[in-house]
Amino acid sequence: IGIFCSILTIGCASFPGKELPTYTYENITAPAAKLTVSYDVKALTLGRDSASAAKIMQEEIEKVLKAGPLFAQVVPGVGTGEYQYSFTLRNEGNVGLAAASGFISGLTLTIIPAYAKDEYILTVDVKKKNQVLKTYTYRDHMDSWIQLFLIFLTPSHWPGTISKEVVDNMLMNFLHDFSRDLSSGVLVASQGQ
Repeated sequence: IGIFCSILTIGCASFPGKELPTYTYENITAPAAKLTVSYDVKALTLGRDSASAAKIMQEEIEKVLKAGPLFAQVVPGVGTGEYQYSFTLRNEGNVGLAAASGFISGLTLTIIPAYAKDEYILTVDVKKKNQVLKTYTYRDHMDSWIQLFLIFLTPSHWPGTISKEVVDNMLMNFLHDFSRDLSSGVLVASQGQ
């Protein structure tokens, strides 16, 4: 019963790395005419394709891109928009450290905390007519702790919620940089090369 009770009271709390600036839609320059874009998504966890992570990533792309001032239409698939975005999200966390930390924490019934770090790398290839105009890369992370006394933080710091927050901020950084490059003519100049 003691082990069962301790499992019920274990807390897990995650915290965003905040390595990138935080932008809002007000920081994004809207073009004269809204764009139609298409996109494809790939998600890798520790070097392997992850269909579940790709599905979550697609949901976040839809949410963030459609709410912004840049696009008239955002369509999944290849080649149906003025621009094609190829999103690749990689999670390169340290499994060995997480496993060792979890093992030690488990032996103490989580009195000693367990720690895991998810390292996210988002790469976006912006293409027009199958030509890559520019590649954008963003890095951020999420720290997760499991410990008996974190039960009170769990509702507000759930790993699934925090990981989406990190990804959304990476997408906002992309929108900010893309809109800046679009309005400054960088993408038009690279198209002529």
